[in-house]
Amino acid sequence: MYPIQQEPQRFYILSATQTLIGEIRYHNDAQNRLVVTHTYVDPQYRGQGIANQLLNAVIALAEQHKQYIYPVCSFAVKVLQNERYRHLWDPKEGEPSGGACTWIKR
Repeated sequence: MYPIQQEPQRFYILSATQTLIGEIRYHNDAQNRLVVTHTYVDPQYRGQGIANQLLNAVIALAEQHKQYIYPVCSFAVKVLQNERYRHLWDPKEGEPSGGACTWIKR
């Protein structure tokens, strides 16, 4: 595991040489949901669970502030389809759908 750093609307991980290993970007929308818009992991670090580590930071933030997550990026949609994250789904939107990379309903 790598240490996660945070800036407004972004969690990220840097290497020992301060180059970007991975990041996840999000913002609050008008309904006070955390909208996950982008997840990136440097190709040489892929397959190590870094994207999951970053998304877990967003999940923890949402749970701490009792917010829903509105995933736009395909990685977040895929992970959040798991039933264990149902408490983070906005009931007005339905279940996340990987086909559209957004929620089923808009």
